[in-house]
Amino acid sequence: MMKRFQLIQVAAIALVLLGVFGCSKNQDRYEDPPWLGGSSVETLQGKGNYTIFLKLMDMAGQTFTIEKTLNTLFVPNDSSFNAYFAANGIQSVESLSKDEAVQLFTLHVLPNPRSRFQLIYEYVWSELQGPTGEYAGLFFRKPTESTSIPYKEVVPEYYQNASLRGKEITMFTGKKLVPLFSSDYFEDFFGAADGSDYTYMYPDSKWSAVGLNWGNAAVTKQEVRTSNGFIYLIDQVVPPQKNIEEYLREHKDKFGLYYDILQRFANYSTTKVVDKEIQYSKSYDLVSNIAEEQGAFTGNEVRMKDMFTAFLPSNEVLQDYLNRTVLKTYTSIDSVPKVTLYYILQTQLSRSLGLISKISQSYFNSFGDPMILGKNDIASAHMCSNGVIYEMKKVLEPNVFTCVPGRLFFDANYSTFLYAMNQSGMIAALSNPNSMVTLFAPSNAQMEAYGIRYDPIGSRIMFKGKDLKWNPMNTTSMVMFVQDHIYQGVLDDLNTERYVEMASKNFIKVGNGGVQCSENQRYRETVKVAEKIPNDKNGILYNVTIPIKSNYGMGKLIVLDKEVSQFKDFLVTAGFLVPKQLDPITRDTVPNLKFLAEADYWTALIPTNAAMDAARAAGLLPGDKDKEAIKKFCLYHFIRKKVIFDDGTTSGNYPTDLPIVTPTGTDYATLKFTNVLNSLSVEDNSKNVITIDHAKADYLVRKGVV
Repeated sequence: MMKRFQLIQVAAIALVLLGVFGCSKNQDRYEDPPWLGGSSVETLQGKGNYTIFLKLMDMAGQTFTIEKTLNTLFVPNDSSFNAYFAANGIQSVESLSKDEAVQLFTLHVLPNPRSRFQLIYEYVWSELQGPTGEYAGLFFRKPTESTSIPYKEVVPEYYQNASLRGKEITMFTGKKLVPLFSSDYFEDFFGAADGSDYTYMYPDSKWSAVGLNWGNAAVTKQEVRTSNGFIYLIDQVVPPQKNIEEYLREHKDKFGLYYDILQRFANYSTTKVVDKEIQYSKSYDLVSNIAEEQGAFTGNEVRMKDMFTAFLPSNEVLQDYLNRTVLKTYTSIDSVPKVTLYYILQTQLSRSLGLISKISQSYFNSFGDPMILGKNDIASAHMCSNGVIYEMKKVLEPNVFTCVPGRLFFDANYSTFLYAMNQSGMIAALSNPNSMVTLFAPSNAQMEAYGIRYDPIGSRIMFKGKDLKWNPMNTTSMVMFVQDHIYQGVLDDLNTERYVEMASKNFIKVGNGGVQCSENQRYRETVKVAEKIPNDKNGILYNVTIPIKSNYGMGKLIVLDKEVSQFKDFLVTAGFLVPKQLDPITRDTVPNLKFLAEADYWTALIPTNAAMDAARAAGLLPGDKDKEAIKKFCLYHFIRKKVIFDDGTTSGNYPTDLPIVTPTGTDYATLKFTNVLNSLSVEDNSKNVITIDHAKADYLVRKGVV
């Protein structure tokens, strides 16, 4: 008997869940049982002081639907409506248009009858998120049928689509969601249980005595049962809801500067035609799409769980910040790099709701940077349909502005290198306070002289080939160029001579107040420091006189150096060296030492022609036609996976690129290095020892040293 009772109980619960949560549309009513009272409309008519709400329902053409379907109503009384009309310059409910009536009424109704429990806890992801569920009461935003009435907007003159620039177009929005704030929500979201978080976001509202608020309105009486649903009596009218985008557009007196910058990321999409009129929806690229009604995360479930928080500085605060930063070297906002504007905008936007009790204790911005926020930083608050706006007394700065690369975002003379850093994806790695870095930054003029510049029309980095034509720089080359200028650590002393590895895995020579990479060394130029900018968070920025240049490979050195022409010929005979290989991207012909692709680090021991002659005379060289012997001879002169300078730091046995088959597999023949400062000796397997002339050592090349 007990088992049968439990089965019936489970079945009953399942039916309730299907009836309440299983469909997002209003359900048709079944015949009312005789013990149930009147309908929602009849109940309100009987109370007598809800006539304006009933009139609004009728003007919206919703009375029949409400009477014939199951639903939940949030109902303000006549006094609340009269107060709303007076505050908004509305003569009476009759003065509303049909569209205005629909917009307003649909903010006060949800499909299906919902008790308090069913309002707070949603059935999502195939399970009820009840009080003990993983998400509990966090699905607090409730979808309605309300939308903004289509409005006109003039497309900015700098919009990417020239056919729309300056044109007045009709805009529409998605369906609004209204937040249901409950004591359960604040408990589950670790907010303030006393309702102070709520009243901070809604300064003109009261926290409900029953711990339940529908948008800006406090529930004064909950779960009024009717034959076709529930009624919740509320103390205010829920007004038409503007999303953050709409609110900023209508409040340019306060946020116009932020909004103007934001329009550089706007996008207009043609999505529907109404009465032969094209209507557009608005969105934003790169920055958070604050025009999206669903919020930062879209989808039936996740849209109910999160909304934006916009920490927006007023016009005066933002203008002062811009004057102190970007406008010191840039002539106008239009000339500021888009990447700088992006970080300014996005740092003020969060993808989740920021309760004042939480953000004043701990807050991380969109980039994961910890920030300090308090009530003293906030001037006011306003809740929109897709998020809350906090008017800020300061501009929030991301780590990218306050760490090593920060100055580059604000200095017009270094915009090309800034764009290259951004497009190579290196900015985040340079902006971690826990990771020390040294960054060398060449100016725009220096980069252009080297053959690299930024194309603002195509938003891409360009390079000049040997044909003197400008072409898009391929990603691999751009990443290596930027990484050639990054050292993982702090290089505070540029006077002491030494060799260090850059983020590109290429090496530079440090000394005499500057640095050299392979191409710099080849042309006997030194990268000098124009300005040293220590950063108290994570390292040093050096503004330098010329770029660090690594575009000088081992194959090129061997081909160009006539003193090693005999060894070069051996490499060609062995099939290892292609003297003139066409680069498919640059269309330049470059020497290619093919086996270098096997490893990131190499040390080459290249015999001069004199050394080759001596070895030939001693019978140590293979015959010119013995290709296999030539291959082995060549490979024995290359150390794989290790870069060895004659700097006195690296000694020991290291494998060459000559493979040796052993009973256990393939091994590599080794050479023994004895390293004393400026005197490097190498011993082969025959115990022959060669001391390398320091004057002919430490030739930097890409991927290693010769």
